[in-house]
Amino acid sequence: MTSRTPTPNRDIVDLSVDADQSWYPVPLGGAETALWGETLAADLTPAGTSRNTLGGQLEALQQRLAGIGNPRVSCAVWIPYPESGRASCALGFELSDLGAGLSADAAAAAYLADLQADEGRRYPGTEYLSVTTWSGEVPAGPFVAAHNLVSRRDLGDDAATIEERTVFAVFPPGAAQLVQLVFSAESVGAFVNMPRQTEEVVAALRIELEETA
Repeated sequence: MTSRTPTPNRDIVDLSVDADQSWYPVPLGGAETALWGETLAADLTPAGTSRNTLGGQLEALQQRLAGIGNPRVSCAVWIPYPESGRASCALGFELSDLGAGLSADAAAAAYLADLQADEGRRYPGTEYLSVTTWSGEVPAGPFVAAHNLVSRRDLGDDAATIEERTVFAVFPPGAAQLVQLVFSAESVGAFVNMPRQTEEVVAALRIELEETA
């Protein structure tokens, strides 16, 4: 009897989310970064208050994400109603290593436990009001996910704001990394059904693994 050496997981070398046309990628480096928010706002809505507000929001988001300096992070924004002057949702996605010797199943179980542990979590300025978790599978692989309502209040604010958020961790078969996708809506009501609608976006995730030797 001979034993076989387990096939090592391969790195994810490319990923994309082929969502509908109301999602727009946020450039975080290179020449296309300059004036991106202002240009996109001008393409989507006529001159006026809505254009200026949308452009400012997009520029602030871009600068905040670029400041993280993580080359594994990508972002897109959902702007179904540009005349409102607001982006309805931001999507950040990134790669995270599974860890040496950790199977995808074990990593998924640990990730799900971390999502469930947010129930009732609170710290200065932030409180998790609701946490619902679930699991499933999309073409890119199995996933675990959470839908959260999060109360946020900065020091000095009279009232809290409520963020509606979904978090997905996708585990592509044979990959050395998981793909984390975080959807953040600034207000409840941006989606009719956020878990279902964001899972539809996750279903459009496409990955490419490195070639075998």
